[in-house]
Amino acid sequence: MLVAAVLAAGPVLADPLVGASVGNADALISEATKQYNQKKQAKAAELFLKATRANPSLVPVYLQLARSFLAAKQVPRACYAYRVYLKSSPDNPDRKKAQAESDQCERQLAGLKPAPVDPSPKYVETRAAFFAALEKKEIVGPQGADGQLETLVKDGYLGPDLADMAAKLGAEAIAQADEIHKAALANEKMSLERLRLARPLYQVAADVGASPGDQKSRMAFLDGLAALQEKDHKKAEGLFSEAARADAANKEYSFYRALALFQGGDRPAALKVLDKELPDDPRTAALRVAQAVGAGSDNGAGELEKLLFGKRYPPEK
Repeated sequence: MLVAAVLAAGPVLADPLVGASVGNADALISEATKQYNQKKQAKAAELFLKATRANPSLVPVYLQLARSFLAAKQVPRACYAYRVYLKSSPDNPDRKKAQAESDQCERQLAGLKPAPVDPSPKYVETRAAFFAALEKKEIVGPQGADGQLETLVKDGYLGPDLADMAAKLGAEAIAQADEIHKAALANEKMSLERLRLARPLYQVAADVGASPGDQKSRMAFLDGLAALQEKDHKKAEGLFSEAARADAANKEYSFYRALALFQGGDRPAALKVLDKELPDDPRTAALRVAQAVGAGSDNGAGELEKLLFGKRYPPEK
């Protein structure tokens, strides 16, 4: 029911969460440093924060983020960023200086009235929910692993472990989506619900920087199969064409384009696609014969003779 609700709501293009899809970490750090030096601390903090999403493993950025937050008078967020940095950083001169800055930040935090709410317990709870959902292979939806990771990011969670969480989520999302794609190519019977689940799964992978190179073609193909089930042949043909353009090496996409044309009543166009893309495929020969039979008995007999006797096949053992 949860999956059905997600699909019924239509595709929602969320902002990238973690990884390269967020942006180039080095470029973000460079611009953030420029903004900080120009005394634009709030803008610098925004960019440093984005850099920690683009590459959560860059530990020194958490210190730069903490300093930017503190300069922008965002004391609770600054103290939290200092804690994250100190927890992850090795013992070095920067760490010793950061410890002194963190202690000063904590004293400022203690003097705030009313006392700000500590987000740590909520972070622990949400991380646990993320891993529980991932273990159950529940990916999409607010209660799925993707929804839990999105909650963490939006609530301001920081830490190098975001990279590992994103990698695990992306790998599982791709695995599930690719399984649907593989089953579809094997001509397994599938429900509309399952076909349409592939797109949000691939989108999850993209949002955490784990998008495969052939995602666009696979999403278009599976959406085309869904349209074909709904007998929207024109839409299906357009989606299969999109899939074939995105991955010209996969000729099955062209076959399904021809199938959509055939089922939509345009048999000559279907044969034209097959003759161009799959000239030696037995299915092309079968359609050619069917077309010839429809055009006249002599043509049909000639094409049937070519199909039966034009090639030699190894004898059965």
